[in-house]
Amino acid sequence: MDIKLNRGMPGMPSLPPNLPVILMVLGAMCAGFGLLLLFNEWLLRWLVAGIFIVIGALLFLTAMRARRMLG
Repeated sequence: MDIKLNRGMPGMPSLPPNLPVILMVLGAMCAGFGLLLLFNEWLLRWLVAGIFIVIGALLFLTAMRARRMLG
């Protein structure tokens, strides 16, 4: 199967031309956030606690809505 790299496969959208820059910026931001977490362990503790609080609140709200739907 011959794929023309200039135009891509027929029916498939082409990649945006600024995709490498976006990926480099996202990678740099992730690496910076990782370094921030490495030197500030309390930040990791607060992030994990916040994630569990959000998940717990979503489960609680879902349970309340299901309870109301069941009567």
